[in-house]
Order: sequence, then C-alpha cells, then structure tokens
Amino acid sequence: MTATESLPALEAVRRELEIDEQAPGGHPQVRAVLTLTTNLDLAPAQLWPLLTRPEELEAWYGTVRGELHEGGRFTAPHGASGTVLEVEEPHRLSLLWEQIGEEDPLQIRLDPEDDGTTLLRLRHTVLVPRERFDRGGPGEVALGWELALLALVAHTDGWRHGCLAEAPVPTREWMRGEEGRRYLRAWSVRWAAEAVAAGVDEGVARRVEAEALRSRLASPQEA
Repeated sequence: MTATESLPALEAVRRELEIDEQAPGGHPQVRAVLTLTTNLDLAPAQLWPLLTRPEELEAWYGTVRGELHEGGRFTAPHGASGTVLEVEEPHRLSLLWEQIGEEDPLQIRLDPEDDGTTLLRLRHTVLVPRERFDRGGPGEVALGWELALLALVAHTDGWRHGCLAEAPVPTREWMRGEEGRRYLRAWSVRWAAEAVAAGVDEGVARRVEAEALRSRLASPQEA
C-alpha cells in the first residue's frame, strides 16, 4: 500500500488549509489556517467533558493542568500552554494556544447533526515568518492535530458507524510500526495537497511535507 492509498479511517477527516501572505514592517510572514472536520457518534454533551476536564483529557490526550474556564491558564503535553478565551458549553471552546514561543488562536466547535452525530471542527491559526514556512510550514502542527483527533476517536469509538475498521490508538509504538508510518505519510501527502490548492508552490509544499514527516518519524510522540 502506498502513502496515497486509503487507510481505514483516513477519509473520515476533512482537511482545509488557508494561506495568506503578509509583510508587516517589511518582514514577510505567512498566516496559515488549518481546519480539521469530522463526524463523531456522540452528542456534543458527551464530547464536551472529554475536551474540558483534565481527568478526561488524561485518558486520551495527556496531562493537562490548570483552569479550563474563561480566563483560565493551562499547560498541555509537548510543552504547550495557553489561555481559555471563550467557552460556550457544550458547543464552542476558544483558546490562545502557546507553543515554541508562538501564540495562536485555536477553536474547537461541536455542532449536532440531523443524523445524531456531532460535527467536530478544529481550527488552528498560525503566523510564521516566510523563511520558516518555506522550511517546515504548518505540517508539523497539522500532523499533531491528526494524531490528537485519532486518539480521541479511538478512546470514544467515535467512528464506529462511519468507518469499516476500528480506529488505531496512536501510541509511540504504533507510530514506529508499519501502520503508524503509513498514516503519517498519508496525512503528510494530504496536507501537501491542501497547501498546493491554497496557492503554495508545489516544490515548497513537498519540502514542507517531507520535513513534517521526517520530524515526526525521528521523534514520535503520542497525541
């Protein structure tokens, strides 16, 4: 199976990338908006605690410490931290996500669908210098959220009606194995395609794809 072939749970996520080039003060920057959307077989009220209670987050995402209410500060895995900006229970969570010296808006929406599922939409906006974007772009961020979403789905069995196979749990061991590497490659290919569709030069998009994949394979981390 090649990286572009379908994997059991790969098509359950819709991906979108918006690119806007800016030059404040003569310094070229790229504003990238990454959106991941999927339907889960749970109601918003069932999903909400999994996203806002530290003891629930621990079970699938990792250790989150702090106050997850409006104005509260928190720390998250992989050196991340942030501030809760707005809460609309059980439908919307707006955060300021801080990692590697950057502060980025992050929003998670949970909207009920007519078929009884919940439409989960994760939207992360990053602003990076043009030079850094050309080296690595948002690919590493995108793969991180792909892994987190897969971990949530595996924990909740949230794709049991939409996918033919059970979602794998993205542990370090899984990412080092054949299936995990296939997922990482396939995700990288799809985000590179989204970058090209958003107007990024194909050579840059492929370089970003390769760098994001290299980084994840070199130091696999659980979601």
